[in-house]
Amino acid sequence: MVKKEGMFLAVFIVILVFSIIMIFNQTSKLTGFATTSGTTMSNVTISGYFSITLSDNLTNGIYFGTVNSLPAPNRNATGNNNSATNDANGNTSFFINVSTDSNIGVDFCLRSTADLKTSGGDVIAIGNETYSNSTFVNGTWPALGKEVAFNKTAGIKTGQNVTGGNVTYYRFYLDVPVATPTGSYNNTISFEAVANTNACTL
Repeated sequence: MVKKEGMFLAVFIVILVFSIIMIFNQTSKLTGFATTSGTTMSNVTISGYFSITLSDNLTNGIYFGTVNSLPAPNRNATGNNNSATNDANGNTSFFINVSTDSNIGVDFCLRSTADLKTSGGDVIAIGNETYSNSTFVNGTWPALGKEVAFNKTAGIKTGQNVTGGNVTYYRFYLDVPVATPTGSYNNTISFEAVANTNACTL
């Protein structure tokens, strides 16, 4: 009987020790207070966007009319002093708008890849076709005397860092040399807008 009691006591002690060890292991996992705050990162990347619109007269073409006597220096394009509203100030009707929802500045590039030519091959060299530009407009500006000649090798930057809601105005001129053969002379002028400081790709 004593032996059974001793065995039960030993088993009881073993169970008690095991239980104490398990309780200790569970409580030892609670190391400090629960987390009540924290931080994380928030990020967004905004891409550059712009949009431009050419005025109706610029879209329709740059016309120098009919020349009846030569030479004809600095001949005005027909829209140079004929605003869309025909106001008394004679503002140019050649311009490019930068959309109000644009979020970066815009540079404009102009280029012609060819001289003015007739179907028969007669030529007015591209250096005779010039333009001036300004973000300000009145009967004088963009001004004659500030004009720049087109070239065939690369686009030329005109208005630079023009921001949303603003406008660049243009006037175009043509020097028609003496003894230029009769005919209808044509070429193509290309316009491009690029993000400010980016190179022209024309």
